[in-house]
Amino acid sequence: MSQRELIQRGKKHSSPVGTSIFVALRSLDPFIQYGILADGIGATLLGKVGLQALPDGPPFQTGIGFIDVLQLSPYRLLLFIMSTGSVLKHIFWVLYTSKEAFSVGTALNVGIGNTVFNTLVTIIATTSFAGSLQVSKTIAQPTVIIGSILYFVGISVEVLSELQRKFFKDDPKNDGKAFTRGLWSLARHINYTGYLSWRVGYSLAGGGVTAAFITGAFLLKEFLGRAIPELDAYASKRYREQWDNYKRRTPYKLIPGIL
Repeated sequence: MSQRELIQRGKKHSSPVGTSIFVALRSLDPFIQYGILADGIGATLLGKVGLQALPDGPPFQTGIGFIDVLQLSPYRLLLFIMSTGSVLKHIFWVLYTSKEAFSVGTALNVGIGNTVFNTLVTIIATTSFAGSLQVSKTIAQPTVIIGSILYFVGISVEVLSELQRKFFKDDPKNDGKAFTRGLWSLARHINYTGYLSWRVGYSLAGGGVTAAFITGAFLLKEFLGRAIPELDAYASKRYREQWDNYKRRTPYKLIPGIL
């Protein structure tokens, strides 16, 4: 494993310490985001750097107790759902979907990194960062609508693609075989496609076009410059001719029909 590689490819064993740290870190995320969205935690500190907290709109009332008790406007409730969805996805992945070893270093890197990312989006959405002093956005704005679609489609693609692969790999008769069907027939790293989509969608809904562009550029650099080459090298060594045939049948690395 290279020094930059986060996931230990091919090393499949339980990692109780790393997994526990990751679950604990990700579980804190909704509380942090809610504290900012509902209570303006950190507003005093942000005010010192010239960022003014935006007033929230009226709370969304659904008649569902555990939602109404949050007392968030529709827009801020949507952002809270997005952050919580990312947490549930990550915990589901590390506890059920993934088989690889999960080191303490990876747990800290991924756990803290995702919380920092979510927090930045929340801060942009709830302060005058973008130069606006009006009431917080509404869910009817184009960036919020498009961002929401990208988010929910993307997170669904990521979860479903990883489950398809897991079910295939769990069957002993498929030992030593590469999974190339289902969503994986569209792009060789379709789970990354899903992650890219929901992360960009989250940024677009919370931070606008500029935040979405920066997020997309960063993730493309990360995937194309590190993660995909590492995976390709691992898969080429493990699956050999199978992988070569797969690359010919499915030429797209990340974005079906484009890249």
